[in-house]
Amino acid sequence: MHDHQLAMLMFVRLAMLSHRKKQIIGRDKFLLLAAVAASRSGWPEVADRCRLLMLESNPKHMLHRFDSVPDALQSEDFQSLNKQVERFCSPERAELLLSELQIDPHAEVATSPGEFCLGLLDICKSS
Repeated sequence: MHDHQLAMLMFVRLAMLSHRKKQIIGRDKFLLLAAVAASRSGWPEVADRCRLLMLESNPKHMLHRFDSVPDALQSEDFQSLNKQVERFCSPERAELLLSELQIDPHAEVATSPGEFCLGLLDICKSS
């Protein structure tokens, strides 16, 4: 599996876990990381869903200025924010966190990685 695609899967899983624990700030950080990884791995639907979920809880987030995550990635301001959030949790740290929770970060998913992520994100939206 491609690195960005694996990062997308791990960050979406962590966003879902944070959502269940009602840790909205952490969830939104993981959603931002997932959105960037999704954009870089060719899953614009996942990136957009992450962006929309973030904006529901934080309508004034920097992402509201952009029509999409790829558009945001063209901005130096957004790149600076993304670097700060990447320090919050790197893909390596995400892998460790999931492993500590006894969730195999490399587990195969029954559907495509993007469809799997969209399904998890639907759960975030509906609860």
